[in-house]
Amino acid sequence: MLKEDTLENYKKSHEIEWANELPEGCPPENILIPSDQEMYRLTLEADKVTEADFIPYLEQYKERKYSAPQKIMAAGLSVFSSYDPTLTQKIPTLKKFKGVAKLLLNPQDGVLAKTGGENHYTWWRSTSFDINSAEIVKKDEDA
Repeated sequence: MLKEDTLENYKKSHEIEWANELPEGCPPENILIPSDQEMYRLTLEADKVTEADFIPYLEQYKERKYSAPQKIMAAGLSVFSSYDPTLTQKIPTLKKFKGVAKLLLNPQDGVLAKTGGENHYTWWRSTSFDINSAEIVKKDEDA
């Protein structure tokens, strides 16, 4: 479940340490707080989840220049609310990903914002999220 709230309220209720350095205005003020919310994240390796799967674009591509709204999204991670096994075949830039991991997100794991198509969200991860809790649900050979 996702609950609409403000970042200000969220910070009052939760002691959060963000997993990455975030630019000013990030996360945005209007957020979604997950509670037992299944989300899916693309993984670089087919059979396991690693820290490399949780590096935001802002850190991966430090030389890129981002507009203010793009920078806020680039500081977060793309996650999806539904599992689409053909996602990496549909979008050529996603071919480097070999698997899909299911995440079960709760308030202490960070916050989300709806940022794309029908099921795309940006997630600003907290240090409380344990990557070992992620479960591989799709490997390239499963497609």
